[in-house]
Amino acid sequence: MSKQTNPPRSPGRPKAGAEQTSAQSKILMTASQLFMEYGYEPVSLQQIASLCGVTKASIYYHFSSKAELFTVAITRMMAMAMQQTALRLDEPRTLQERLIRVAEAKMEHSHIETEAMLREAEKHLNPEQLAQIREAEVRIFEVLAAHFQREMDNGYLRTASPMLLAHAFTSLLMLANREDVRNMHANITDLARELVALFLVGAVHRA
Repeated sequence: MSKQTNPPRSPGRPKAGAEQTSAQSKILMTASQLFMEYGYEPVSLQQIASLCGVTKASIYYHFSSKAELFTVAITRMMAMAMQQTALRLDEPRTLQERLIRVAEAKMEHSHIETEAMLREAEKHLNPEQLAQIREAEVRIFEVLAAHFQREMDNGYLRTASPMLLAHAFTSLLMLANREDVRNMHANITDLARELVALFLVGAVHRA
């Protein structure tokens, strides 16, 4: 009786099962890190493949194009950021302490400003892909806005647009991407404390 053999896999096609899922996750994680650090255009699929230890064909097995990989990677990263932000804001601490925790997490790694990254990528994305990323971004702001609204209702923050406060807080944290700003502080925690304090100077209700 002849020994049964499995048909050969197509070139670049990853193994099925857990290894395939692991490879896809690694591609997404690596891609999101590179896109957030350098933007859309400077990052190539070959660069992502090399860092993941896979072939470029393997990336195309999971994603039809660089634009699709960018969309999935960034929306996935934003969803994780939204979940982590929500967890930190739900901790039994003061608002200032919770915002410092959020700031520390966001400033842990330097990254390109999201709006600049999307402006660069926009011409490569279709309207549906761009909408998916925008929706994921809005959900992060909504989490912040909900907590700011709660603090307004409690009388701690002055009455203002909670979504505007969410955008203002996030924009302030982008200062941490400047090397000269980082060099002014011994560590990220000190910088986070100062930026949160500056934010609250304008946001806290004064009797």
